[in-house]
Amino acid sequence: MSREATGREAEAAFLRRLGKRVRLLRLVRELTQDELAQAAGMSRSFVSLIEKGSHGVDVVRLLRLADALGVSLLELLDLGASEADRVEGLPS
Repeated sequence: MSREATGREAEAAFLRRLGKRVRLLRLVRELTQDELAQAAGMSRSFVSLIEKGSHGVDVVRLLRLADALGVSLLELLDLGASEADRVEGLPS
């Protein structure tokens, strides 16, 4: 496997874990995607893409998401596998 392909796989894995983390934090705070999007100054569809792990996010948007979720950027990016995996059984 090429270095480029390995890098793309790592990026995709990161985005999936980030999406699960955003979704978990949103659900724990009992926010809808619409509410989170409005608080973060982005569209609901963009929040949905982030949660699905199918779209990259720049640092400014990460900061906005963290603020809207009431966590620091470091807390938002705490993507430990065990916590992210717990999201699987939560409702949408």
